[in-house]
Order: sequence, then structure tokens, then C-alpha cells
Amino acid sequence: MIFGRHKDVPDEIQKVGLKDWYSGLSDTDKVKVGRYIKDSDTSSKLNFSLSVMKKAGEEENHYVNVLIGEMILGSQLSTMERFDVLESVIPSYFGAERYDECLKCCNEGIDIIKNNMKTIKQRNNGDLPETIMCRNYTINVLVGAKGDYEAGDAALDRFYELGLISEEDLAYRKQSHKIHRMQRTFDSVFTLKPKDQ
Repeated sequence: MIFGRHKDVPDEIQKVGLKDWYSGLSDTDKVKVGRYIKDSDTSSKLNFSLSVMKKAGEEENHYVNVLIGEMILGSQLSTMERFDVLESVIPSYFGAERYDECLKCCNEGIDIIKNNMKTIKQRNNGDLPETIMCRNYTINVLVGAKGDYEAGDAALDRFYELGLISEEDLAYRKQSHKIHRMQRTFDSVFTLKPKDQ
């Protein structure tokens, strides 16, 4: 019989050795996590975490995605394992409006790509993945959330130097930033209220 804080730990959690972590969660968090553990991949702690994160991400449950992501990022992971987790958790940091954490993860992901380009391409039939979260969400944070167009353009220059975007894409995205900035400025003019109101 199981007593104390390990009582009623789901089989999936026990199989991957996360009963201590799970038992330390609040009852509310246990319920939230419990929605996604059925039929999850229990072949390893990492695969379990990624499968739960995938399910939570598909439902835009940013809280659970980040909760699992932060747990597994605190574990011993290889460089590429860490990259996979970062790519999974980045959209939820953004969705939860935790922009600083999102950008930190993006920067780490970009550094991993820079230092492991050959490996990343080998995993994707010789090419970079079409979707790279750490690249895309860097711009989402800098331009979309923070309105820092200079930093956004600087990030694009770095992506081009690293081979993460083409010269054509670089020019197109910078032009998009100019249009976005003009539109934001234009909109702000018509949302300003007179001081007397």
C-alpha cells in the first residue's frame, strides 16, 4: 500500500520515474497535468515530457507546457535533447506572455543551432527544419511583443549570417518590419485622446 505523498501517482508517472516531482505538485496542477498523460510515451522521462508537452501545446495549454518544460530542462539532457525541449516550450512562454523567458530560450536554441548545424541538418534529411521556433519567436518577441524593430532587424541579420534565412527572406522580413512599424505608428495617432478627456 502506498502512503503519504506518493499516494495515487498515475502509472505513467511512475514508469518514467517522476513520482517525486508529481507528488510535489499542487492538487490543481495534478489535475491539469493529468489531462495529458493518458497514452503518453513512457519509454523515457524525456519522451514522456515531450509527448505531454505536444498534447498541451496543441490545446494551447501554455501553463502545463511550461510546467513540464521547466521540469525536464532541469534534468540531465544532451545538447540535442535540450534543443528539442526548447523548441517545444518556446511557443508557450510566448503564449503565456513570459517574453523574457521566451527570448532566453530562443537565444539558447539559436546558439545550439550555430554549434550543431551539421547534426540538425542530418536529422532533417540534410536541410534545416522548415519551422524553427527559436528563430521565429525571437522576432515575435522583439517586434511583436516589445516593438523593438532595431533589435528585430539585427536578429534577422544574425539569422542570415548563420544561414537560417535566405537573402530574399532577409529583405522581405525587413520590409515587413518597416510596414508593421508604420502601421503601429499610424494606429497610435488615432488612438491618442485629448488631454481634457
